[in-house]
Amino acid sequence: MKLTRRDAIGALSAAGIAAIAGCESLSSDGTGTGTATGTPGEGGLASEGSAMMALAEVLYPSDTEVTEEYLGTYLYSRMVDEESYRNEVEAGVKTLDSLAQDAHGSPFTELSADQRVRLIEDTDLRSGDSVQDGTDIERINYHLIDELLFAFYASPTGGELVGNPNPRGWPGGYGYNGNA
Repeated sequence: MKLTRRDAIGALSAAGIAAIAGCESLSSDGTGTGTATGTPGEGGLASEGSAMMALAEVLYPSDTEVTEEYLGTYLYSRMVDEESYRNEVEAGVKTLDSLAQDAHGSPFTELSADQRVRLIEDTDLRSGDSVQDGTDIERINYHLIDELLFAFYASPTGGELVGNPNPRGWPGGYGYNGNA
């Protein structure tokens, strides 16, 4: 299953967030197709995006292909829509890198998939509480992990896995009202 920009737009729609056109890249290669330019944070969106991509790769089912187009569209639209979300992602990535550094001596993005899974399993990541303004781990669970899981399962591709190929916001999806 390949995640596309359509999946990101579906998830954003379910969250009530408008997608920003032309924002499908996490790279900052200077070609104008990337979204890191003008994005707050030392590494721009490219830095947070690569960490979120590495996290999504171990959170999503193994037969799912996480694409830059999908994640870039979703993350950029979320970060532009809400500055506090951008700040939480930046802080969460720093904490995630710190945990990875302590456990494996490398930033999260440089860990193998097995090491990333082990880090999640050996800490309170995913198994601990998810609190918007809680401890660092609780905030990672809330702002990074839960957000990525929402984006996946609220998308048409992720919805198919749980028996809902038309999630909220798509014709035939839960709560859809074609007359509105």
